[in-house]
Amino acid sequence: MELTSVQKEKSIYPKYTWLIVISELCERFTYFGLKSVLILYLTRILQFNGEESTIIYHSFIFHACIMPLPSAILGDSYWGKFKTIMYLSFFYALGCLVLTGGSIADMFGLDVQKILTLLGLFFISVGMGGINSCIFAFGGEQFQLHHQEKQLQHYTTNYTLAVFVGSLISTFLMPEFRQSIHCFGKDTCFPLAFGVPTIMMFISIAIFVAGKNMYVKKKPEQKVITRTFGCIFYAMRMKVTSAIPCQTHWLDNAKGKYTESEISDTRSVLDLLFVFTAYPVFWSLYSQSGSKWTLQAMLMNGRVDFLNWTIKPDQIQMLIPLFGITLLVLVDNVFYPMFAAIGIRKPLQKLTFCGFLGVIAFVFAALLQFKIVGNTTEIPSGQGRIYIYNGFDCHVFVKSKSLHIQHQISPLDSFNVSHTVMSQNVSGDVMVVGITIGFESKCNFVSDNYEFTTTVTIIEGKEISYHLIRLNSNTIALNRVGAHDSLVKEKFGNPNLSTDHTSFTSYSLSQFRGMSYKAVIVGIYNVFHNGKMLPTPTMDVIPGTFYTLTLQRNGDKMDVRLFTKDEGKFIHVLWQLPQYFIMTLAGIIFLTTEMKFTFTEAPISMKSFVAAINLLMVALGSLLVITISTMSFKNQAHEFLLYSGLMLADTFLLGYISVVYRSENTIITDAMTPNENKMEETTVVN
Repeated sequence: MELTSVQKEKSIYPKYTWLIVISELCERFTYFGLKSVLILYLTRILQFNGEESTIIYHSFIFHACIMPLPSAILGDSYWGKFKTIMYLSFFYALGCLVLTGGSIADMFGLDVQKILTLLGLFFISVGMGGINSCIFAFGGEQFQLHHQEKQLQHYTTNYTLAVFVGSLISTFLMPEFRQSIHCFGKDTCFPLAFGVPTIMMFISIAIFVAGKNMYVKKKPEQKVITRTFGCIFYAMRMKVTSAIPCQTHWLDNAKGKYTESEISDTRSVLDLLFVFTAYPVFWSLYSQSGSKWTLQAMLMNGRVDFLNWTIKPDQIQMLIPLFGITLLVLVDNVFYPMFAAIGIRKPLQKLTFCGFLGVIAFVFAALLQFKIVGNTTEIPSGQGRIYIYNGFDCHVFVKSKSLHIQHQISPLDSFNVSHTVMSQNVSGDVMVVGITIGFESKCNFVSDNYEFTTTVTIIEGKEISYHLIRLNSNTIALNRVGAHDSLVKEKFGNPNLSTDHTSFTSYSLSQFRGMSYKAVIVGIYNVFHNGKMLPTPTMDVIPGTFYTLTLQRNGDKMDVRLFTKDEGKFIHVLWQLPQYFIMTLAGIIFLTTEMKFTFTEAPISMKSFVAAINLLMVALGSLLVITISTMSFKNQAHEFLLYSGLMLADTFLLGYISVVYRSENTIITDAMTPNENKMEETTVVN
């Protein structure tokens, strides 16, 4: 049977929608490229600590995910989707320019850089969040829903792949640009890592605007959103003030002023909001791949020897789009049939299953964090400990009747002793005892058999470090560093470094002088004196370890020694694969399922608005991360376990909702197969 000319026209795929798809690919390249290096930029360049960086990162996502709400109102009721996308895209590009400019403005000071960065992130979040609720729906409007279902499905697939391809390319390239290229006299090149995405954003705008005269631009429906809120508030007021007996549903109190269709649509939206209340916890877990999981990757070994290449900590995020592209193909053809075989058919049942996957992923993350940090030495109850570091190139002797010790310390070595704090010798829990230090004959800076007596302090439950140093040519001292050593490892597992208090006045690490321990970045270090590198082995500093660095001038040379205790593990970053795979699988199933579910349940006139509310749940997830980050967790692993517990509770909530929820489109929702109901609202997760 031959097709009529009208049928042929309807069957033709509108090729100009490729402009929307390619534009979205460029925009996603921009967003994920910026986001992939953001956490390292905040910590290493702007010098925010881990918690501050996490709060800024998730505040950025939070703001980006609340902006779709006002933009959806503009797109659905005022400007129309095309103008909304175009105007806010320029705002987006402006933010990229400001962020890039801030990364090269170090000559104006760190405070100026911080202000420009935060301002740029604000502009980006307004622009990106604003176009998010409109761009896919605008592309969908180019098709005739009841006559071009296959073409619409092709568009949906192309659009989703564009999102993943754009993010995959940028999350691989931007960390390479950041680390492998040096610019402006620095070892990194964040201006390039921000500049390339900025250029891509302008390309995205140009491609999108190129189709201006070809697009179908539907006239916005006035007052749809305001009528919905009006219906809700009017029904609530009538329920309280009216003498008329209660209606079947409290929204029925709005009858008379609002139509049956408006009341029905409002009821559908409120029912969806009830379901959406279970979403934020899941999105709080999913969004941490770019923050807490990246901070975890900073403590891990990314070296791939057979490729002579190192996986950057911010580069591991490319696993999400990489797994996503693969799993996206398998979801309809493999996972959904498997779910059906075990009785998981309804959308909310699938979301419940995703919750369990999230619990497992964060248990993996917690176990990995425990492994990285390692164990912390605990001092037995009633005891205290002292460490004595010998900075000289000869043997020294330590003896004390009170401590029952007589020990020889080798050159550039250390000695520690634990002792019970005796109640008869203490003032509170502090014990002060005498100790004698002697030197062998090879110690040519003192006379033969030279020794001196001093005191050391022992505090119950504490560890105190003493450095044996030469204050000047005639004075030798046993110097105490700080009140006591911290036995608590840094929350994120960063290594901790301590030095003696006199040797660093002209060193780049002078800020460590006189301190017990200070967190440093994992890596390989050299020691420089007066701009000249000392001929010592490189210092390979690994996570979860306490380091003590001693420097002492012995004759005409400077001796350097690095001591370690409570060593952590420098685990390969690919051990993050299980948690990334499980969380990406959960995210893909959750995203595709809730997209279809939201579309079938949302009123036709309010799909952009409902999509914006859906994105608001992602924002609330980031707000949850911000809130938890302000809590005083001492170990990041404990925080990961808290998220697992919250997700477990939320999973039971999802299970409850799946039982009590009654769909307005029960037949469509329950019987929906992967090939039915092609038009779905897309939520791009941040």
